[in-house]
Amino acid sequence: MVNNADKERWIEEVLNSTRGMSRAQPGDDLLEKIHSKINNYREAKTIPFPVKQWVAAAILLVLLNAGSVVWFTANSKKAINTDNVNPLASEMQLESTYNY
Repeated sequence: MVNNADKERWIEEVLNSTRGMSRAQPGDDLLEKIHSKINNYREAKTIPFPVKQWVAAAILLVLLNAGSVVWFTANSKKAINTDNVNPLASEMQLESTYNY
């Protein structure tokens, strides 16, 4: 274990090692650089949002969706089960699907 006196001496050595140091000084031209950047500041360029293109794409998607709904409902009516032997057999689970 480190002795308290050794610890205090080490702390004093560390603190004394900073003697003779001076604070950091900014460069002579730093203030001029800051002023030139402030004076030459340009507004950020805004990128125009293509509203017309987005609206056209949204309309196209809605029309395609509506068309597909109409097409699928028209085709599903054609595929209705025409076997009238027992139309409720599948709902009542009376059909046998086993392969013997």
